[in-house]
Amino acid sequence: MIQLPICPVCNEPVADQPAAHWTNAYRGGAPWWHLADNSPICATADGQPSQPALVADPLPIDSQTNTWLDQMSLLFAVDGPYDPARLGSAITAAEHLTRWLHTATGPFSALLTLPTPTDVTSLIGHLHRSTRLLARVHAQTGSHLLNQTRHAHLASLDDSEGNDVIDAVDDIHARLQDAAEWLAQSAQASGVAWSRARKVAAASHLGASCTPGGTDSQGASGDDA
Repeated sequence: MIQLPICPVCNEPVADQPAAHWTNAYRGGAPWWHLADNSPICATADGQPSQPALVADPLPIDSQTNTWLDQMSLLFAVDGPYDPARLGSAITAAEHLTRWLHTATGPFSALLTLPTPTDVTSLIGHLHRSTRLLARVHAQTGSHLLNQTRHAHLASLDDSEGNDVIDAVDDIHARLQDAAEWLAQSAQASGVAWSRARKVAAASHLGASCTPGGTDSQGASGDDA
């Protein structure tokens, strides 16, 4: 299951970087920041920043995919084996899964794949996290290409060729930085939407538990979105 960092005081989703740093190289760590308003995580009773609680995303997982999910978690573990070609494998896998996500959220199939507000909320959270990641990837990829191009191996080019290459890469870097900043703004908006959707899902669950045939106040209430 996906583990979501949630402020233990106000129950809001948090990130380990403020929004202004979402396009920077990842450094993470304390303090954490609320997605709803980009404010620091709530303080504990002694005035220190809280540590987030990790809450399992309630989106149901198809039991037939459990083995595959376990294999993927091992294959792409941050501290696992490293192979430069593994990035290509990750991109290929993401491309295939994106096709299914596109289909599953269509006007007809969404009725089956997203039958409750909680399921929709989980998807919004995924969109936020993915967009936040893409913002960083765009910015860091542009910087990486710029560094590569300015490397000593270009010394073999004459001044005219070298200048043309540098000019082209400067333009690519600027465009990717623009894209990164737009994505970061999109991630901020979807972060606020995710925060509010969690409240809608919680209210919908509470309303369902109070209706005839629903879960009563002494029954299991399920996980928050």
